[in-house]
Amino acid sequence: MNLEEEIRDGYKVSADMKKLWSVQMEILDEIDRVCKKHNITYYADGGTLLGAVRHKGFIPWDDDLDVQMYRDDLEKFCNVAKDELKPPFFLQTWETEEGFYPWLFKVRKSDTACFTEWEIENNPGGNRGIFVDIFPAYNVPDGKLAFAMQTGKLKRLKFLFECYQTDRALSLYGARKTSKRRLAQAIWKVCKIFTSSDKICRKFIKTATKVGPETKRLGYVTVFPGNKRFIWDREWFNGTVDLPFEDRTIPAQTGYEKRLEQDFGDWRTPMQIKSMHSTLHYSCDVPYEEFLKTLKNQAN
Repeated sequence: MNLEEEIRDGYKVSADMKKLWSVQMEILDEIDRVCKKHNITYYADGGTLLGAVRHKGFIPWDDDLDVQMYRDDLEKFCNVAKDELKPPFFLQTWETEEGFYPWLFKVRKSDTACFTEWEIENNPGGNRGIFVDIFPAYNVPDGKLAFAMQTGKLKRLKFLFECYQTDRALSLYGARKTSKRRLAQAIWKVCKIFTSSDKICRKFIKTATKVGPETKRLGYVTVFPGNKRFIWDREWFNGTVDLPFEDRTIPAQTGYEKRLEQDFGDWRTPMQIKSMHSTLHYSCDVPYEEFLKTLKNQAN
């Protein structure tokens, strides 16, 4: 991958950003290796899919790389990753790292650094290497009532886990206190009498996976409970096609154009938007522990 600064669609991509992209591609190559070895299907997701179709690579103003796995493939990936992923690569899930949420999965490179201010405020103490997000797609109930019941339960469990996460950030890491966080902490101090973070995570995953395998739709019921923008027709995922991406290819679902239209509307017209990650701190050369210490010393 060319690491020199360049202009894409009138937007200047710095050499530093190109270096970040190259590490993300290195992580993607590792994911791809494991998936091919164990016959696991994955797809380009979100802005990565849009970039593959429209730019044949990263969107010039994008700063991350996202893939998607169906629930069965993701479960298989997590099982084999225990043996397949060697340091510095690390699979970050609620089972491999205390305090990590159960609705998203990441593969990180531990000898680098990449995190947002939101992460440090809400979940201090975890692995903060450069990452690739893995979004889990689950079956969506066909019936409106079943969908509403699943959504309601997932939202309640997600709220409880966020209260636990807030209490952990305040109690163990001295995170900044606000009235909203104090309230969440108080709620968790009561709830933890009757439950635990592990129990919440297990119920959360069980609620998402209990729907049968042949529903008409699938979607991000855990990441965005109830959000119909992230629910798609199953027929769009009936096959896989390889799309050009930088100096290689990346797999996409055969119905990727319908997916892009639902996700982004007029996706063919480039529109520069603000990153969803807020302020991003990263280093491709310094491990996250050392990088965090340097930032803390500079702040003091």
